[in-house]
Formats: sequence, C-alpha cells, structure tokens
Amino acid sequence: MVKKGLDKKRYDRVAKFYDIFESPMELLAFSSWRRELTKNVEGNLVLEVGIGTGKNIPYYKNWEVVGVDISRRMLERAVKRVKENKKVVHLIQADAESLPFKDGVFDAIISTYVFCSVENPINGLRELHRVLKKGGKAYFLEHMRSESEFVGKILDILNPLFRKLGPEINRRTAENIKKAGFKIVEERHLMTSIFRMIVAEKS
Repeated sequence: MVKKGLDKKRYDRVAKFYDIFESPMELLAFSSWRRELTKNVEGNLVLEVGIGTGKNIPYYKNWEVVGVDISRRMLERAVKRVKENKKVVHLIQADAESLPFKDGVFDAIISTYVFCSVENPINGLRELHRVLKKGGKAYFLEHMRSESEFVGKILDILNPLFRKLGPEINRRTAENIKKAGFKIVEERHLMTSIFRMIVAEKS
C-alpha cells in the first residue's frame, strides 16, 4: 500500500495537468454527475473532502464551504476556481484520515472520487462520520469494484498499474461506508456498478 507522503507528492506533481487528464471523462459524464450530486445537498456549513482542483465549486449553492485536500498544489488550483465562481470557500491542507475539526460540526459532506485514493479508507470515512452532525448526510461519487465477479477480477489485475497513477480501482467503497458507521439511504449505479452515487446518513 502506498504511503500518504507518496500520495501527496504524486498529486502535487500532477496538479498542473490533472484537469487535462480527466477532461474526457468530465465531458462524457463527470460534470453532469457532479451537478446531480450537489443539487440535493442541504445545509449551511458544508465540508468537501478531497476538493482537489475544485471541480465541484461551480455547482455549489449558497453554502459556506470548507474544502480540504492533502495536496497543496491541488489547492492552489482550487483557489482559482473559488475566485472565478465567487463562492465562500475556506481551503485547508489536511489529510482525510485526520481532519482538524471538532465532532459534529458540519451539516453535510461532499466527496467525489476520493476514497479510491485515501490510504486507509475506512479510517478516513470514520473521520467524515465524526465531524458530521447527527442526522447529516454525506454525498459521494465514487468508482469501485464491479459487482460482476468477472469484471471485478479484471479490475483486481489492473489495480497495481492504476495505483501507480493514483487511484485504486477495486475497492469496495459502499461496504466501507457502512463499516465507518453510516447508513446508506440512496445508492445509484451511474455507469454499470463501477461508478456510483451514494448518499449516506449519520443516524
């Protein structure tokens, strides 16, 4: 398993080109999925974990947002999107597995394509659960291991290659969300069972 320091360095290194790398998928599907996810977010104080270059910022409603990311270089790119979209966003460099917030602070949490990369995903998800208010919801877009055993095995074989680039493609993220203490209240398959939109509640 790759250590956090290596993950941070990797994302610092690719930050300048990150949006270019993902632009085909953004045009094909990601941007519409981001819009769909964020339109249902409710609350005044919202945390976005793994804000990256700020791709969700254009879809924010009138929330006060705290955005965290492990990579300083990614946050530098996010600053530009905050200014372009004139949103209220407080950007903080922080690790998803050790969030610098008190318990039960946030009304809602957004996380898109993050827990494929966090070193210890259940630990990170438990941190989200900790800082979320009781009754609050966490909104996820994630890619994960296919429910098809045949496709899943292919992802297992390809995973070491993808991990060198950043994400793991065979994690069982829906199960991890439950293990972290959340109750999944909505789960939609967006592109087969690999890409999913999940809404989870802290009960």
